[in-house]
Amino acid sequence: MQSNFQKYKPKTTGLKTELFLCILLAFQITMPKTALPAEKTEPSITIKENPPGKNLFSKRDLVEYLQQAHRSYLNNDFDQAIEGYLKVLKGGIRHPDLYFSLANAYYLAGQKGPAVLFYEKSLAIQPSYTKAASNLAIVQKELIDRVEMPDGRQAEGSRWEMFIRNTSINRLSCVFFSLYSLMFILLILKRLRWRESVQAFLFWLNVPTFGAMLIFALLLSSRIYLEEKIHYGVVIEPATSLQEGPERFAKEKMEIHEGIKVRLLKQTGEYVRVQLANGVEGFINQNHIGKI
Repeated sequence: MQSNFQKYKPKTTGLKTELFLCILLAFQITMPKTALPAEKTEPSITIKENPPGKNLFSKRDLVEYLQQAHRSYLNNDFDQAIEGYLKVLKGGIRHPDLYFSLANAYYLAGQKGPAVLFYEKSLAIQPSYTKAASNLAIVQKELIDRVEMPDGRQAEGSRWEMFIRNTSINRLSCVFFSLYSLMFILLILKRLRWRESVQAFLFWLNVPTFGAMLIFALLLSSRIYLEEKIHYGVVIEPATSLQEGPERFAKEKMEIHEGIKVRLLKQTGEYVRVQLANGVEGFINQNHIGKI
């Protein structure tokens, strides 16, 4: 095993575990459910009762599952750790640390496909998560499939798309609305009766502010577009067929293996039309792919 693999060391103390869970719950509430900043709700730490008829976990159950998963992880019982972390996910918790821990457990259990999936999920929430990016790179080097372009280089997608996905929606939103507010304030100040030199200074200060606001508006709209319209998945089965059609007995184009990242194009029955990084398209059984 690689010596530089970042193995997460969770704490099992009850109070710290509850604090960690409360932080996760707070992140779940404050994180917008879609990419649109306008839909962000007010932060709250109030945990509501489960609606009647919903098979959800209580806060106490989630704390217990998290403690059990941590203990199993530290005891190298990675299958039990995976089971515990998945229960916490089923309770509605979404946090990069939780995805990172689950990915580590999958990798150490020998399941590289799900490991890649949850490292990608962690990075989708927090693109600057260096430990997740480092471990993902380690796992990807051990995969069977390495999609290459005709010139022999490793396929990575467009540079623009990679750049946009490595930016945070929350940060872009904050910068954009800060620039928008600054421009609005400068316009108000310009309407006041200042000396001509001050008026000129405010005008020329507003020009770069407006330009920067347009740039960040473009970045933010591009990030939202990628979040809403372009989706990716990861092959989680050890091996699966890339078929020519969405039928069970369709001709096989090639066999692909766990951990390979694909773009999800269209759902057709039990199959999903996908595109590999080198542009090759085909159909894969929906149960063999995990959506990022």
